Amino acid sequence: MQKFRVTTTLILFLALAPWAFAQTVSGSITGTVTDSSGGAITSATATLRNNSTAESRSMKTSTGGDFVFNAVAPGTYSLKIEQTGFKTLDRLGLVLTATQRLSVGTLQLPVGAISERVTVEATGAMVQTATSGNSAELSGKQLNLLVTRGRDVISLLRVLPGVAGGTDENALGGTFGTNTPNIGGQRISMNTMSADGQSGNDADGVGGFNGMTSLDAIAEVKVLLNNYQAEYGRNAGASINLVTKSGTKDFHGSAYWFLRNEALNANDFFNNRNSQARPLYRYNTLGGTIGGPIYIPGKFNTNRDKLFFFYSREDWRINEPRNVRRVTMPTALERQGNFSQTLDVSGRLITITDPTNGQPFAGNIIPTNRQSKNGQAVLNLFPLPKLPRPGAFRR
Repeated sequence: MQKFRVTTTLILFLALAPWAFAQTVSGSITGTVTDSSGGAITSATATLRNNSTAESRSMKTSTGGDFVFNAVAPGTYSLKIEQTGFKTLDRLGLVLTATQRLSVGTLQLPVGAISERVTVEATGAMVQTATSGNSAELSGKQLNLLVTRGRDVISLLRVLPGVAGGTDENALGGTFGTNTPNIGGQRISMNTMSADGQSGNDADGVGGFNGMTSLDAIAEVKVLLNNYQAEYGRNAGASINLVTKSGTKDFHGSAYWFLRNEALNANDFFNNRNSQARPLYRYNTLGGTIGGPIYIPGKFNTNRDKLFFFYSREDWRINEPRNVRRVTMPTALERQGNFSQTLDVSGRLITITDPTNGQPFAGNIIPTNRQSKNGQAVLNLFPLPKLPRPGAFRR
């Protein structure tokens, strides 16, 4: 029985091996605590608190005064350092992006009572010192302010440095996934896509993203351009990481309706010339989001900092038939083999030659005995021309 269990476990492991390439979007926050003279403070309590969910984690500094918070979800955090005989240090506004290794540097604790506090607010962009990786980011604020026609986040990657090309899709997800742009001079087949750490590349079309995600459900997009860590391998190009939103300690939601309609478009030149109406062009994108804590007052998750939910729904109503196509139909005379009035766009007669000798037919008319009744029957299935031939305007 034991052998059977081991064998079953091994088979499951091998079967799930292709999914072991899933990457993570969490990061880390590190730092060193010292006194005013630069000496390391051992066993100081470092507490990291998520501003959105109120979740907190604590740890003691090492003998060298170091602390490392691993597997930290992207978000905005506050850091508190406490030790007996020293003032409490509060570091606010620490913004951790996906996959980032954020170092807060050396934090000095002034001598004083633990009830006294020193508050430092993080301002501006922090220099990345914990890794040599080069990355770019679309923050939640940028996603709200930037505009893209099909509301597809992949189309917004064009605003990042090192990104070239790309398409502005008509609708979310394109036709068979959204093609990623060229990043850092690499081919699109070299890009790696992930959503919350799960692979978003199709096994066949590796250059596209198949994990359609509503723009209102995305918290941020992190693009690892080059020199990134080994765990973000798989392909030689950029690693594009989508991080979806999650619930917070407070309830939040949104509702939206985006409209595109032919009434807002101008008609093209040929439709105007032929007195044709504007073609249908109707895209209605409707959706909404809601998120918050899951709790029962006085009984479960009373502090609203343990369990959360987030729900997003987006629907599309699209009506865009094919554009008007203009093709040349045989005229009534041409169906009878008479090409005496068949002109090219320059107004010159198009000569019809006899395939048996290469000579033009007399009067540019094919004799009746050389015509196929079956062929004429097929020609009569086509409609007659509704507009004059291009060459007819010169007559």
